[in-house]
Amino acid sequence: MANFGVVRTDAIKATKAGNIKSGRFYNGADATIIENGNIVKLDSLISGQRDLWKVVAPGGVTTANCYLVATPEIIYSEELKSTGALENFRNAAGANITLMPLEVGDTFAVSDSAITQINGADNPTVGKYVTPSATGTKFTEVATIAANEVFYGKIIAREIYRGTKYLNVIEMISVR
Repeated sequence: MANFGVVRTDAIKATKAGNIKSGRFYNGADATIIENGNIVKLDSLISGQRDLWKVVAPGGVTTANCYLVATPEIIYSEELKSTGALENFRNAAGANITLMPLEVGDTFAVSDSAITQINGADNPTVGKYVTPSATGTKFTEVATIAANEVFYGKIIAREIYRGTKYLNVIEMISVR
């Protein structure tokens, strides 16, 4: 059974303000699969499109214009959410994805698989921070924030999801 990222958009201003963007994730020149709950940055409009963005991995902690991947899970099998359908969902290569801009004070939740833990720890820790990864699209857990970091949030709670799995509630502290 897969264990892909799960996202819950608790209190993100964009869900009410209507400034959500659409994009396709690229790794170099190739459209690539991506999980919900990951972070990307806008690169450029896709040729011939007026509102579909090419998005790429953020590339580190000094990157602005980061967006949360939060595509509605369309599940074509007869799996139920209670049997793990959400953690079996990921966005196909070349598929349009939903991009949520984050603002200071926004709260949302992502599964453990959307966060690279400090030194390979078993679970993210409440009170630690998350920043964009320098090499991928997952959040990276850090103990402290460096002076040059412009996009980060704080893990404010861990909530049980499906009995033995957890969602990490994150509050955004800085976004630009």
